[in-house]
Amino acid sequence: MKLRSGLPRRFVPAVVLAVAVVCASAARAQAQDVAGSIEGVVTTLNGTVVLPGVKIVIFAVNREVASLVSEGDGRYRADGIPEGKYSVVASLEGFTAIALSATVVAGRSTTVLIDLAIATLTDTVDVVAPRSIVSSGDTLAKADTISDKETDKLAPGGGLGAAMRLLATVIEVPGGMSIKGGRPTQSGVQIGATTLADPGMGLVHLTLPDDAIDSVSVLPNPYAVEYGRFASGLVVIQTRRAGDQWRLRLNNLDPTFRTKRQEDWNVQGIAGFGPRVETGGPIIPNKLFLEQTGQYRYSSDDVPSRPQNELQTTHWLSSFSRVDANITARHSLIGHVGLFPSVSDYASLGTFTPPEAAVNLRERVKHVSLTERALWTDRLIGESTVQWRASRTDLAGQGAALMQLYPDTTLGNFYNTQSRALSTFQWIQTIAGSAATASGGLHLYKGGIDVLVNGYDGMSASRPVLIRRPDGTLSRRLDFSPATAQQLGSTDLAIFAQDRWQPSTRWYLEYGARLDRDGVVARWNLTPRVGAALLLNASGSEVLRGGYGLFFERTPSAAGAFAQFETFVDSRFAADGASLLSQVPFTHVTDPELRTARSRTWDISYDHRWTARWSVHAGLLERRDGHELIVDTLQRAGVGQLLLDSSGEAVYRALEAGIHYARSPAADLNVSYSRAFAESDLNAFARYFDTMMWPIIGPNQSGPATTDVPHRLFARGHLMPSPRWLVIGILDWRTGLPYSIVNDALDFVGPRNSYRLPNRFHLDLGLEHRFHIFKLAPWIGIRAYNALASFNPVDVQANISSPAFGTFYNSEYRQFRLQLRFER
Repeated sequence: MKLRSGLPRRFVPAVVLAVAVVCASAARAQAQDVAGSIEGVVTTLNGTVVLPGVKIVIFAVNREVASLVSEGDGRYRADGIPEGKYSVVASLEGFTAIALSATVVAGRSTTVLIDLAIATLTDTVDVVAPRSIVSSGDTLAKADTISDKETDKLAPGGGLGAAMRLLATVIEVPGGMSIKGGRPTQSGVQIGATTLADPGMGLVHLTLPDDAIDSVSVLPNPYAVEYGRFASGLVVIQTRRAGDQWRLRLNNLDPTFRTKRQEDWNVQGIAGFGPRVETGGPIIPNKLFLEQTGQYRYSSDDVPSRPQNELQTTHWLSSFSRVDANITARHSLIGHVGLFPSVSDYASLGTFTPPEAAVNLRERVKHVSLTERALWTDRLIGESTVQWRASRTDLAGQGAALMQLYPDTTLGNFYNTQSRALSTFQWIQTIAGSAATASGGLHLYKGGIDVLVNGYDGMSASRPVLIRRPDGTLSRRLDFSPATAQQLGSTDLAIFAQDRWQPSTRWYLEYGARLDRDGVVARWNLTPRVGAALLLNASGSEVLRGGYGLFFERTPSAAGAFAQFETFVDSRFAADGASLLSQVPFTHVTDPELRTARSRTWDISYDHRWTARWSVHAGLLERRDGHELIVDTLQRAGVGQLLLDSSGEAVYRALEAGIHYARSPAADLNVSYSRAFAESDLNAFARYFDTMMWPIIGPNQSGPATTDVPHRLFARGHLMPSPRWLVIGILDWRTGLPYSIVNDALDFVGPRNSYRLPNRFHLDLGLEHRFHIFKLAPWIGIRAYNALASFNPVDVQANISSPAFGTFYNSEYRQFRLQLRFER
């Protein structure tokens, strides 16, 4: 239950101090001198290849004692384990899960060496504890990592979005998530090997149930060339499979309440409700398994800068099924079926957009995929995957009144009505294997083909847009051509081959090449990549890694249909609002030499496991983007062109450093700082031609990117002074995002993105206690979001003609939530 706070700011520091004192006292009182530890290394192929990112769970009589992830060198260590007998369970997608026994003696470390075999496809070990959110096991490149269990502690019920917000490499920006300074449309999202990005703009229009997600990998720059069609980062989702026993779980049954501002206990209604259900088990023991998950989500959010009775409301339903069939010991099938309808009313409600000017969104997504996996020999695996996905998005305003843009508000209804129907068929065939060398080294190779057939059918209708001055006189008017239809089909093809070579126990080299055909612009693109990792000492506690590669985006289908959208006439008026100054008709023109956007990326990083509990990380990355799709306005002799070309460029550099303390399960702390620079051309095609199109397009300029955050300090952690108490904290301080200023005609004034929102400081705190009620053991506590009530505005009056020019709005206010959760 969330409660929005009007308490004095002095209240929170007092609570924090009291919590710290209580926790410190409890930790001292309950310190155990009889604990030991379990440590070891995770490998595969009889110890020849180390495996990072492996989920390791330690059980004592069906009770989880610790959960952790193997480091980049395959090592793991769990401290604070009481004396006794335990089961150590290790699992990683594509390998056979294993359970080993261990006996812990007080004051000593027990070594358990784990060697995972390549899955024989009949593995049905049920690892109840969730696996890692992030795994770098498929590529040498550094991955930002957080376990599913840690996500459940820090952001329960938030799903994929909440997990990504807990990563230092990800920042939430207008339009989505930015990975390493890239635009949301530059990243990719996959379920296994299949893409989830819609062909229209490259965004994802479905939300999986929380319980359907088994693991998530966030890879800023993977060197493995099996990954493609993105430029600034990749998110890979692995779905949960059913276990050997049938089970039923319900969660998120407690609603979030909306209270009157400044009156904590004056409940105005339900702000959010997201119950979810998971059931799964064997249909035919050891042969056929079904995992079914479902989630409904309702939210009604107010905008702090508007009256509280004006709400954005969203309903979405997510149903996802996974079927696993073990045909033989060497042959298996995995099938997915998903339905994802959603409805959002007043979706664009904001400081300067009242309800009557906001839009309604309707989305429906259907997803089906089938993967066949065959172990041809002990060292050779073949995998075939087919996917079909269809979606439809409808956008409409609240009526047919003309949209009137004033400096301080918007009158009338949204100017555009649009529908987009998208379809995707994908076929992927891969072969992977291993081969030993005469010198004792090892090659892990993989090759394949990826065919992607996309369809785009759309409709767009636009009404006139009136741009008015503060006194109400007309400054500018846009009149559009009649409604248009868009249609485009395209076929993309990729062929790739890669090898990870381990010439010695302390050196790894990853290299490969990918040949892509971009079906929208009909071009072939060659993608070479190489990465390396060097263990600087025999124990593997120091690792130096780096690499270089090309990354090509997929050109969105909407860009291929650019010339099919409606054109417009731009009319300008004198100060009296009636005398016509100019009238320029604009046509859409696409550069015939359109190219595929790409990035050139290199990085180098150093990781040092200082002690069993402390580790440090430092890294440097540079990405240079070229051939980015840009929309520019050109005028000559009273005739205008809206030109789409691939002349855009961008650069991103980041120096980062971090420290990690882990004492599983009692404590975990991650702290990172990054110093970054991001500059780009600012008229990116995606900025104007997403489903919700913006009618005002000015000349292109280069400047600080909209994702530019020069400084960021991020920390997350938890402390368990005893097995029944939990303290959590999340801190995010960063430079404010840049913005541009405009005049009364909405033309840009001065260099773009030369102003910034205030620096953002956000602190979340939580205190929970574990209760035992009959056979249940829920965690019950309180969470404080934006605990210090920091001023973090997301809107600004950027129109110089407004009396309120320079005023910031729409800062989140402090919220309290009573928390009830059940661990998986």
